[in-house]
Amino acid sequence: MGALDDDVSLEPADPGRWHGRLSDRWNIGIGINGGYLASFVLSALRAESPAPDPLTMTVHYVQRPVPGPAVITTEVVHVGRTHATVTARLEQGSVAVAAALATFGHLRAPTPVDFQPPMPDAPDPEVCGELDQPSAPDMSLLDRFRYRVASPEDRFGQRSAPGPARSGGWIKLVDRDLDALAVPLVMDSWPPAIFSTFLGGGAPTIELTVYWRARPQTTWHLASFTSSVLAGGYVEEDGELWGQDGRLVAQSRQLARFVPPG
Repeated sequence: MGALDDDVSLEPADPGRWHGRLSDRWNIGIGINGGYLASFVLSALRAESPAPDPLTMTVHYVQRPVPGPAVITTEVVHVGRTHATVTARLEQGSVAVAAALATFGHLRAPTPVDFQPPMPDAPDPEVCGELDQPSAPDMSLLDRFRYRVASPEDRFGQRSAPGPARSGGWIKLVDRDLDALAVPLVMDSWPPAIFSTFLGGGAPTIELTVYWRARPQTTWHLASFTSSVLAGGYVEEDGELWGQDGRLVAQSRQLARFVPPG
């Protein structure tokens, strides 16, 4: 058990209604990290689903939450032979904070017909440089992870010149191994790829979608994020999460409102 398990724990109230408390241990900048909110909501969705494995979840962020009491209401939309679909609404003080839709099923063992893209080239995490991030009250999320990167150019906020909209590196939680519950958190735990092009800025998430592709089985995971379109004030980001064994564990896509630095 780790901090994440404590901070997504819920108590059942009425049927389809769960009480919990949003923690300030996952802050990033001026608010609570969207990946943590997604894992918080997933805790209720998974409890309602008769199928065990999350396959896909989309979360729309409606309003900025604050640390403190929260309520999640859930509804099982459909249960079929192999899949179950569940919705959730996260509220604080009867005000909507986020809305989610998820489908659950059964992740199956690899088969001979499976295929995936090649894993990005990256040195082993044991030979990469550790990112030692200074503690700050408004960046408590960084205290919950260990990050390793191959090049100083990949270090948070240390690029000296604009580059391609890419970010990522090796990542793990400080106090427990990665599992399905933690995947949404990890898919939103790295500085936005667009920051590599503009050397900073703001990018609050509007929507986050996560696909689970395999069960996490390794200690470290390689996160890779890219953006290809910035238009109308909004930027998309595509993410991949790889195990040390070369297996693709998860994919993500999010839409964020981008505010250039300065």
